[in-house]
Amino acid sequence: MKRLSSIAFCILLAGLTVVNAQTQKRSFSIYADPQISWFTSDTKKFQPNGTVGGFNIGFTADKFFADRYAIYTGVSINNLGGNLKYKEDGYKLETRDSTYNIDAGTNLKLKAQYLAIPVGLKFKTNEIGYLTFFAQVGVSGYIRLKGNAWDEKDNVDKETATDQFNFLFASYHIGAGIEYSLGGQSSVQAGITYTNGMTEAYKAGYGKVSVGSLSLRIGLVF
Repeated sequence: MKRLSSIAFCILLAGLTVVNAQTQKRSFSIYADPQISWFTSDTKKFQPNGTVGGFNIGFTADKFFADRYAIYTGVSINNLGGNLKYKEDGYKLETRDSTYNIDAGTNLKLKAQYLAIPVGLKFKTNEIGYLTFFAQVGVSGYIRLKGNAWDEKDNVDKETATDQFNFLFASYHIGAGIEYSLGGQSSVQAGITYTNGMTEAYKAGYGKVSVGSLSLRIGLVF
């Protein structure tokens, strides 16, 4: 929580700078990012057991407080999850239709859809030919929309398990990429973004389970 507070404080200071800045340049982007995601755990009673694929689709708005520095925010629909293998008996999976006892050795595949709201700082180079390089860092808040579970052992096939996921969780993210100018302020964007959860995302029954992801940014800036 101290790390989260420090990051949030830095972003707040940047936001105050934006309010008082004379530079009013803005840009907007839309994107559809293919990604993989996985669980992270702080206990040995179960272990992350592989990735799942998904998409993060949304838009961001950048407001520059200097020529090459901006604060950004936006909103997206993000699909995150992973595989979780239990090493001990005694846990339960609650779905809309039933309750399942999870035995040792059982692998659960889990995915949830979230409304994600990122806030962060973006840094850009001067344009080199038609190319501009950028880096960004920030935090994201997630609001759970729905969740599903798969368990071959118990014949669980994409059953609704929304309540197994926390309604809210937070992560930090870092990313980098390039923009190729199409003329004027328009450009196509490509990059890579890594995220790692800071708070609990899934109610596994013991310990803290959060979510990390690696995504490929594919977007249009205008």
